[in-house]
Amino acid sequence: MNKTIFVLTAAPEERDLIEPFLKVIETTLTRQKETVLIWNAYSDFSITTDDISFDLLEWSTCFKGLSPGLIRNAILPVHRLSVRGELSSAILDPESLQTILEQVTSVFDWVFILWPMERRKDNETIVILDHAKKIIDLRKQSTAENPWSTICQQRLTALHFPWSLYEPLLATHPAGILDRLHQLRYSGANSSGEQVEQQLKRSAAPALDALVNREGKLLSTSQATATIEHVLAEHIPESLSHQEREVAFHHVLQDLLGLGPLEPLLRDPDISEIMVNGPRTIYVEKRGKLYISASSFETVEQLRHIIDRIVAPTGRRVDESMPLCDARLSDGSRVNVILPPLSLDGPILTIRKFITQRLQLEDLIPLGTMDRPMADFLQQIVHDRRNIVVSGGTGSGKTTLLNALSSLIPDGERIVTIEDAAELQLQKPHVVRLESRPANAEGQGAISIRRLVTNALRMRPDRIVVGECRGGETLDMLQAMNTGHDGSLTTVHANSGRDALSRLETLALMADIALPISVVRDYVARAVDVLIHQSRFADGTRRVTSILQITGLEQDRILTQELFRYHQGQFEKTGVWST
Repeated sequence: MNKTIFVLTAAPEERDLIEPFLKVIETTLTRQKETVLIWNAYSDFSITTDDISFDLLEWSTCFKGLSPGLIRNAILPVHRLSVRGELSSAILDPESLQTILEQVTSVFDWVFILWPMERRKDNETIVILDHAKKIIDLRKQSTAENPWSTICQQRLTALHFPWSLYEPLLATHPAGILDRLHQLRYSGANSSGEQVEQQLKRSAAPALDALVNREGKLLSTSQATATIEHVLAEHIPESLSHQEREVAFHHVLQDLLGLGPLEPLLRDPDISEIMVNGPRTIYVEKRGKLYISASSFETVEQLRHIIDRIVAPTGRRVDESMPLCDARLSDGSRVNVILPPLSLDGPILTIRKFITQRLQLEDLIPLGTMDRPMADFLQQIVHDRRNIVVSGGTGSGKTTLLNALSSLIPDGERIVTIEDAAELQLQKPHVVRLESRPANAEGQGAISIRRLVTNALRMRPDRIVVGECRGGETLDMLQAMNTGHDGSLTTVHANSGRDALSRLETLALMADIALPISVVRDYVARAVDVLIHQSRFADGTRRVTSILQITGLEQDRILTQELFRYHQGQFEKTGVWST
């Protein structure tokens, strides 16, 4: 960008300095056969001129679409051209203003814009300052602390422009100012956006440390943002455009206060899962399919810093001595971390995003997850307090279906939810949410899902909802279903409905209680009323592929009948509920 524009400003009580200063500068420059444009944007201040004077509307009308050469021929005899008047959004939008500025910098050797820094609209000021080489503050005498300097610097900070753009100069020495203007006009090395961001992060980090408490949490996000803005204004180079400064500011803000490269991925509503395979490779899941993302981390240290920021607020820890961790983000998104030496390609971070729009059972019908008869049947069995197990593979939609089923529970019932990492979204008036806890650094204080299930039985629950059975807590869950807590729900990983029943038996045997397999099988047959199996297909769709009723036990075999299934692209009703 050819920056030949100088913005002139002065404190209200010193604006009488502008006219004589312009006279001296104009005389000197025109002697050197250089063309000068003077644009007065003050509504309450005027300058005298004997030359042709345009307002912005006239300029836009006369020279719109003309090349710089044609404009130069039209104004060449005029060494001083005054562009008058206030901007009006009805007359001139920022895009048109930018076009005019590009024209005048191509036509005139020098452009001086008298700009009221304290009163102009942000979008207009941004366009002007983005083309400016310097803001020259004319003053009668140099003072260490000047209220007008503070106003200008605050304005620059708010608009994410560097303070170095602003320079106060004594109007009583115009020759010296002209020498300085020549120096500025031909100076200025470019800096890359990445170099600027790294410098800003290094400069802002010490200041932010003072805003962090002992637990590693920010005491004030607003103060932290203001600190980064202050560092931006103090250190960012003038050579960057306003857009580049905005990008640098938001990248630094995300990295120091947010989750860095993950922030835009977390905001994308189409992304349901984020998989970080080391610092350089990030995959995302969109509508059930995997895609590689253009985002990446700069270093392993940056990725580890983001992981620590995620894990710390949950009261958990992850390091080389404990390289596995389950956590969650503040919005409820589920997080899993695994570090070297267990992972060979660097830190692995997996985020299952929290769905902001909680799906009801009715919402799953148009999505093709189930049909109307299936939905009506599931609504009836929840109302009848049947014990339900939802099975399926990873990412098949078990938790989504469990949420939809739990929304059908009557409001007058007390529900206790138990999870490893809380992700259920039960919008009910009487819900008690429990979450397991891992051991601390000394290996003490772990609270397992099984212990929470046992404790939940003493909390007078009407229904118990376990996010997922994956160990010995399965036996306690089956006991709860068999001892008066009808209508309880849980999920289990399995490849089919029959496999889910076998897996429940296996998990129950992990409870460190020496029970014969026949007793455990009888527990499963008596506890579970309905098993719903859900699958994810190659095209990313998720469908309920089978609904089984558990009908009893015969010769050590659990008897089932299939009530509904998805077969050859169609939902089918295959059986009748037997009481």
